[in-house]
Amino acid sequence: MDAKDQRTEIEDAGRKSGIDIYENSEEHGDYVPDTDEEKKLVRKIDLFLLPTIFLMYLLSYMDRTK
Repeated sequence: MDAKDQRTEIEDAGRKSGIDIYENSEEHGDYVPDTDEEKKLVRKIDLFLLPTIFLMYLLSYMDRTK
């Protein structure tokens, strides 16, 4: 089965269930990568996640040692 057949099956299944799989495609069409707003958001997420992951890794390491 090639990709075209798979896509057709997915579209058919969506129509049968009443779900439009492309309903939000217009919203995502306006995405512009590497904007200042996106960079600020990624930085904010990184500043939260990295210390949390480091702490979890440290606690995991300490838990394994005796």
